[in-house]
Amino acid sequence: MPEDFKKLNERRTGKYHKPAEEESFLEGLNNTLEEKEKKEYINADINHPLIFVIGLPRSGTTLLTQALAHGLDVSYINNIAARFWAAPLHGLKLSDSLLDGKDSPRFQSDYATTHKLNDIHEFGYFWRKWLKKDTFDHMINAQDYESEIDWNGLKKVLGNLTSFRNKAFIFKNIFGAFHISKLNQVLGKTLWIYIERDILDVAVSNLNARKKFYNDPNTWWSTVPPEYPKLKSLDTFPQIAGQLHYLKKFYRSEMNNLIAEGKGLHITYDELCKNPSSFLKVVQDRVEDLYDYKISLNHELPASFSPNKHDDDKDLKKEFEKHLTEFHKNDPIPELS
Repeated sequence: MPEDFKKLNERRTGKYHKPAEEESFLEGLNNTLEEKEKKEYINADINHPLIFVIGLPRSGTTLLTQALAHGLDVSYINNIAARFWAAPLHGLKLSDSLLDGKDSPRFQSDYATTHKLNDIHEFGYFWRKWLKKDTFDHMINAQDYESEIDWNGLKKVLGNLTSFRNKAFIFKNIFGAFHISKLNQVLGKTLWIYIERDILDVAVSNLNARKKFYNDPNTWWSTVPPEYPKLKSLDTFPQIAGQLHYLKKFYRSEMNNLIAEGKGLHITYDELCKNPSSFLKVVQDRVEDLYDYKISLNHELPASFSPNKHDDDKDLKKEFEKHLTEFHKNDPIPELS
């Protein structure tokens, strides 16, 4: 199994395949614009909060980010700007010149991919570039690589983005979860929001993702926990169960520290679907308490979302539950504070 994200992407099939010609074109475009963009940067402090959404793969992180980006008057990276991961200011300017701002995020996605030009993008290439997440080892041993990351460079880029938009920014930032303490130290005005979904639904959805992306349930999909070395040789069901168990343990440990500092919020997928608007006020209040910064409401959210359940996959859930129970027995997951 490839342990390099670029090589893993090359194994995608069907509509999830990324054409080499397109990837090469975008990489060349970014290489051309990167130095030009750096010359345009100003020494801008981060005066607007940065809101980061994290959670297990297939836990509702995309829907939560869409809801916050639609319901709050914040900025975000859309599908145009995301193509300029090495020159994001160019991306924002191009987006502004093409869109009138009325085409706000929808509440649909296909395994984190959205299709409207002005819908959210997780900006994975940007975070991979700045946080040096090219291989599985970069996630497994993230702390060992922190000294190689250009933290001041990252701060300058984000400072210029927030200065240009003159608003708080929201990012879905899975790679950043491996460097929460350092990002808080460097960036200052941060808030982390963690979403959880029924782990059996998450497990079935991850299995489906492997089949759809690679036409192979044995190929690893998405985020890698630090315990990956002891999971990589397991069969499919225990491997997915272990991936989710250890990621959940990791996220909860990080979130308990953030909650103690006041810089962490959590919500469940079911809570989000039942009453999405109620969480907007929670985020507004926390940002104001932390940074004396007011975020206005923007568009009205739907009264509720229809939750995606895997109720027909009882046998799959039973198999995953067996392995998840075993992992939890041997290495318990902490409760959230």
